Amino acid sequence: MKYIKTYLIASILFTIPFLNLHAQDAAKIDPEHYKVEFENEQLRILRINYGPGEESVMHAHPEGVVVFLSDSKGEMKMEDGKTFTMDEKAGKVMWTPPTKHDPSNVSDKEFEIIQIELKNNGKSSGKKSLHLFELPEGVGEKQLNDYLKEMNKAISDEGYPEAGYHLYKITDENKEYKYFMEGIWPDSATYDKIHNSEKWKAAAEKGKAMFEKIQAQELYLKAEKVK
Repeated sequence: MKYIKTYLIASILFTIPFLNLHAQDAAKIDPEHYKVEFENEQLRILRINYGPGEESVMHAHPEGVVVFLSDSKGEMKMEDGKTFTMDEKAGKVMWTPPTKHDPSNVSDKEFEIIQIELKNNGKSSGKKSLHLFELPEGVGEKQLNDYLKEMNKAISDEGYPEAGYHLYKITDENKEYKYFMEGIWPDSATYDKIHNSEKWKAAAEKGKAMFEKIQAQELYLKAEKVK
């Protein structure tokens, strides 16, 4: 049991690969073209504007819906180096999977798009961390939940709004555990990138003492989706 429990603090204090900047949030790294119109825990709405000949930088979007407000012709450079041309008419509505790309406007006219990004969608969750525990002395439910919201903001700011932590209170009879915390990650590589980001490490350091108390008596497991 002690071997299992050591994972939580280890995952907070130690990280592995360097953060992949290509996977960052478009609204953070390219605010000239991407503006957040609305956001809550379920989704985020972006307004996208490109002038003639303008280009963005490599960034990521979770799965969602795209609405073309104008005729839009652009070139999409993908993470693997391939490119394709987007040529859509005003009024077109389409579903988009999670994607990483560098778009540019290859026409002589401005185009405008609305993109609705979905958060924490079950289809994007390939890896989870699972924590079963009782609240230790000195740690309150609201305190922990507020801290997890801060962690989730740091994760979203790094460009991964679909990932993060969620706290649940166990409602059936269980003598050993009263709370369940779930960490949701698109895949193992993303898990490592997030845990190596400076904002995540700074947020994790703030809650180090609280997590050490939880770690001392929790059951911690890592899980990956069976395909």
